Amino acid sequence: MSKFCNATLAGFLLAASLSGQAAGQLVRVGGDSAAPITLRGTVIGPVASGSKAEGTFSETYHLKLSQPIRLDGSAACGLRKVSSLALSQDGMDRLKGRAVTVQARVFCQEDRGVAYRLADITVL
Repeated sequence: MSKFCNATLAGFLLAASLSGQAAGQLVRVGGDSAAPITLRGTVIGPVASGSKAEGTFSETYHLKLSQPIRLDGSAACGLRKVSSLALSQDGMDRLKGRAVTVQARVFCQEDRGVAYRLADITVL
């Protein structure tokens, strides 16, 4: 391959990787009155987390996001890049394995391993 082709290919690959990084949008998270956001992904699980000994153990279904996002809130969760979020709502088992778009409120749950989760979920 010529140097020009190599340089063009390298530039294309760099541009593609940067556009994927930009997809990790920053979402500000704030309290119980936070506005819902729309996310797309696949429902997986149940995923076990926490510790039985500490009383933080749980098994929940997660939304494995099609693109990672960055969440930032003033609570203990702080700034985090996430590729999946727990679905804190009953009935999510019926969606296991399905690609879905949801509208939900993101919140920081400090008493279960300090993690961002989704609540008030509506499947679109």
